[in-house]
Formats: sequence, structure tokens, C-alpha cells
Amino acid sequence: LMTRWTARHADRVIAVSESTRADLVRLFGVPLERISVVPNGVGAAFRPLPPPAVEAFRREKGLPERFLLCVATMEPRKNIPTLLRAVREVREAYKNAVELVLVGRRGWLVDDLQRQIDALQLRPYCHFLGRVEDEDLLYLLNAARCLVLPAHYEGFGLPPLEAIACGTPVIVSNVASLPEVVGDAGLFIDPNNWQELAVTLQQVLTSEVLAQELREKGLQRAALFTWERAARETLAVYKKVATMPASSGKARWAAA
Repeated sequence: LMTRWTARHADRVIAVSESTRADLVRLFGVPLERISVVPNGVGAAFRPLPPPAVEAFRREKGLPERFLLCVATMEPRKNIPTLLRAVREVREAYKNAVELVLVGRRGWLVDDLQRQIDALQLRPYCHFLGRVEDEDLLYLLNAARCLVLPAHYEGFGLPPLEAIACGTPVIVSNVASLPEVVGDAGLFIDPNNWQELAVTLQQVLTSEVLAQELREKGLQRAALFTWERAARETLAVYKKVATMPASSGKARWAAA
């Protein structure tokens, strides 16, 4: 992890998003002009798969026919409780029998999450898969009706990018780095408003026109984020730092 000292004394800091860049200025006091933004890329493996293969995977894994997917560590920052309340609203108020698949490792306060699932009577409709292999994640992203990430904070937000690369609609929070990563390829909600999330979920689940529009925009958006581009832009930063006069006591570069 980058320390405050490293951030403030590096000749150059690489941030993965404009949001992270702003955080480095606000929290670490790094001068804005010393921070370069180099967004992450999305792996070439994340792509639309043939529907028959995706359906075969869903059946093999015993997954519901219609499900929402959330890929996140099970911890408060990811704001899963808001998603659970929205899912219950969709099921009860809109009579939409969609289910929820949660992928990610167990984080802190996960027992509180389990208690909320029971309190909302969602236990039969929530499926915890834990951490999964990349190949399984690829199929899950393709099989999901929508990826949802109502996080309070993300430094970048790789799962939504991987989802749109697979042609899967995404709904994410309108905070931190998520809007700059997803752009016009997703729908945005206030992470503190579960009613808004429920309405947005119902729109995506019931409008094939909207879902298809998001798929098309998502594939176009994801094509902008390649690891080749990230490597090229990172190399440019290294070359710039290499030509700078040596600074005694400074770290030459750092990444955030």
C-alpha cells in the first residue's frame, strides 16, 4: 500500500481514475500536477459468449433463470444492504421473481449482512458463491440479467467494466470513480436510495429495448479500456520521470 510519505515525495504518482486523483490531492496533499491518471484495462477474455454455452453453464451450476449479479467483497463499503432492500421491493411490489447472486470474499460485518437477508426473508433468493475462478466469472457476467454495484466508494470499479465488456447491463452508484468508468453505458443511482435502485432494476429487467441499448453502449465503452493502452500510458509516465533531474530523498514514482 502506498504511504502518505511515498505519495507526497514521489516525483510522479499514477492514479487509476480522476476520482482517485482528487482523493490523493485532498487526503494526501499531493500536488495535482504530479499525478497522472492511467485507467485500468479490461481483460480480452471478458466478452459476449454464445447463448447456448451460457445457458449450459447456468444449468450446470444450478443458478436461477433470472438473476442479478453483484461482484464485491462482502463489507459495508460495497453497500449490499441497499441492494437487498431493492431486491425485496422488486420481488414484492413489482412481483418480479428475480433472484440475487453474490460473488466475492467474506469481509468484515458479514454476519450483519446475513441477519438482514433473514430479516427481509430473502434467504431462498440469495446465492452466495464466494470467490470464483475467472472463467466462471466470465460465464456469470454473461448469464446475469444485470450487474449491480451500489458501492459507497470505488477507486476504479473493475467488475462493472468487465460486465459491459460482456454485453451485460450495469447499474452503479453515481459517486466516486464509477461514473467516469461506466460513462453512458450504464444507469446510475443514489447509493443511499434503495427505492430508486428498485425502480431502476425493474426498468432494466422489463425493458428489452433499454437492456439492448445498454449492451450496445457497453461494448463500445469497454473497447476504450485496454491493458495495452494502460501499459503504453504507464510507460510514457516512466519515461517522463526518467528524464527528470534526480531528487534526493524522493521516491521516483508511486501508484494508486
